[in-house]
Amino acid sequence: MRRNPIYIFAIFLLFCSCDLKTAEQYYDLAFELEEKGKYAEAIPYLDKAIEKKPDFKPALLNRGADKSILKNYDGAIEDYKQILKYDSDNTIVLMNIGNNYKRLKDYKKSVEFYNKALKTKGAIKSDSTYLVINFTNNKETESDYYVRKYEIEYELGISYAYLKNYELAIKDLEQSIKYNYELPDALSWIGEIYYQLNDTINARKFLTMASDYGMLDAKELLNKIEKKNKYDSEYF
Repeated sequence: MRRNPIYIFAIFLLFCSCDLKTAEQYYDLAFELEEKGKYAEAIPYLDKAIEKKPDFKPALLNRGADKSILKNYDGAIEDYKQILKYDSDNTIVLMNIGNNYKRLKDYKKSVEFYNKALKTKGAIKSDSTYLVINFTNNKETESDYYVRKYEIEYELGISYAYLKNYELAIKDLEQSIKYNYELPDALSWIGEIYYQLNDTINARKFLTMASDYGMLDAKELLNKIEKKNKYDSEYF
């Protein structure tokens, strides 16, 4: 018996309209594009992954990161906060929210989220070791969301500097120096903070070290200090 062509065509359309890809497959497609720096092109695939699996942390995390790279900071924060709805103490998410508030120049909010991140169990000391055995080859493990404390403290220190809370800024940035993390920048920031505090001796000390690493801003500020000192010695 011959089948009705209209019926066959309808079945064909139905089959073609079905989205057979999994959330993980869409995530992999997005990841391939991200590896090539094609962040805008990756987002629609992450949209699909999240549509299929709304609590898919890696997809939400990556979409937030992509939006941040594309300077859609509010959109990035929104994605990260979606994760917090079911994982409220996710360290890297809290830190990333802080980073994006900093980029929006909302330093008070950034400080709030950095401090929240530091209070989580995923904020680990530099000498901590975690061995995670992933028998199921899952795309996410808890260790994926751990962050070294000094990395958070570095970002927190910069926010404190913008807020002119210099004492706390120095305290946090010194952790970066202790663990050799973003060392040239940390030295430069502390040197500039001491300059703002009119502590020329410490300003020169840290700016000199930063200059030795090739930090141009530090060199310029150091030259400014030296010129002022030379002027003061000649005319006073």
